[in-house]
Amino acid sequence: MIFIGACKSQVQVQSAIPDLPECHIIFDAGSKGTRLYIYEQTADGWLKHAGPRTDALADPVRGTRGKDLSDIDQVVDDLVASLEDMRRGGFLNNAGNRRVPAFDWRTRCRLKAASVFATAGMRMAEQENAAASELLWNQLNEALSQSVGIEVTTRTISGIEEGLYSWLAIREEQADDRFGMVEMGGASVQLTYPCEDCPGSRVVRVKGSDVAIASYSFLGWGQDEAWKTFGSVPACARGAGKGNPAWQVSDCAASVPVRDEREAFSVGERQDLRWYLAGAFQYMQELDIEHFCRLGLDSGFEPYSSCFRAIYLEDLLRTLGVSPGSEKSILDWTLGAVVCKTTQCMGK
Repeated sequence: MIFIGACKSQVQVQSAIPDLPECHIIFDAGSKGTRLYIYEQTADGWLKHAGPRTDALADPVRGTRGKDLSDIDQVVDDLVASLEDMRRGGFLNNAGNRRVPAFDWRTRCRLKAASVFATAGMRMAEQENAAASELLWNQLNEALSQSVGIEVTTRTISGIEEGLYSWLAIREEQADDRFGMVEMGGASVQLTYPCEDCPGSRVVRVKGSDVAIASYSFLGWGQDEAWKTFGSVPACARGAGKGNPAWQVSDCAASVPVRDEREAFSVGERQDLRWYLAGAFQYMQELDIEHFCRLGLDSGFEPYSSCFRAIYLEDLLRTLGVSPGSEKSILDWTLGAVVCKTTQCMGK
């Protein structure tokens, strides 16, 4: 398989210190921002250390959030600098409500790997401007490898990989493989579950056993991209049902004309599986539609799209045949990426 923008730099590997735990640096380059994580291997499993958040890699390529191609240097520099910021600590966590203590990975770890994995935002950027995307990847790969002193991997992962990594992260806390997962991102949706006879299923090494996994990704179905394309209609506005007894949820849901496409991937017959909701699904609450659509309350997070998101997320799950009341998972797909790398889950 060929990945656009897949880069590896060959540099001298840092000296190993045997009595320190192994660590993996991994950047989640999402559609809204880039998050840094360092996973430390302990006797009890993987310990996650969260680092600073920087701007989305795709922004200068796609011309979003006020950036253009002239901002590539700054976006790359900020991402690399976040590793040193993590050593000093004191930055705000992703929720922006507390300061994070320092984690000096240079002295507390034997660095085993460093990766930047971009998701759906960069998948779109590479479709829109492949040349600029390649320039960004090459520049980032060189800068990051010089900073950490080991061979690094910088590339956009496929949606299939993203779904698989999310499933593998959840698997770390499960007793068996009999579960499926739906993940909502800003630009795409992932649907992953064990299935031997599904189209495109592939065998993956999971905790020492071979498991056939079906993983599907739907670019453009993420909540932010769906809002841009379908959400700005009066029936989906915050408070659309306030003082309007004739308003129905279906008035907004009908603005998303991809129901037939979603129904083709319904997993309604797979009720033998446990189902988990990841990504933005984890923030769903039972009264969201009532609060944001009928009462017009302030959601506290992007309130202008709150009614649309409340309806869209629930409607998408029901169309896929997954209950909106399924258990939620806070585990990050980056954990699954580290697990896959260390176990060679998809082969060498």
